[in-house]
Amino acid sequence: MPEIHKTTIIETPVEELFTIIDNAENFPRYVPNVSAVADVKRSDQRMGDSFRVTYKVLGVTFDEKFTTTDYQRPHRLAATFEGGMSGTFRWTLEPLGPQTKLTVEIEYGMPGGALGKAVDSLLLQRVNEKSIDGMLENLGRLATKGGIS
Repeated sequence: MPEIHKTTIIETPVEELFTIIDNAENFPRYVPNVSAVADVKRSDQRMGDSFRVTYKVLGVTFDEKFTTTDYQRPHRLAATFEGGMSGTFRWTLEPLGPQTKLTVEIEYGMPGGALGKAVDSLLLQRVNEKSIDGMLENLGRLATKGGIS
């Protein structure tokens, strides 16, 4: 199963950054290739909450359902996702005074057995890695501009 691990420092306090990430409706504002979020179901505890995203990459549109599996405000947030791809998406936030060390870990798989793995290894993994790099850059810009709801 392909994995993506990225860490960056963002010039925003941990609580403010977590608030941005915790709101699924913010995804299209900082995640490249995400054009829409729908069916947001939220509770006070967040465990089991879910939402759907429309993610387009290499001309293929994926409808992915995310379900929260770990919620430790303001330090950890994790979800499983399933649809065109399936896997896990984990955020870890560490306070560094007025900054936050943010680590993103993603594991995902493609359907289609050997063909799906071949497509992923040739194209999709590189595109997904660049998308995550763009996501971290966009998130840093948003957070330092005063955040979003």
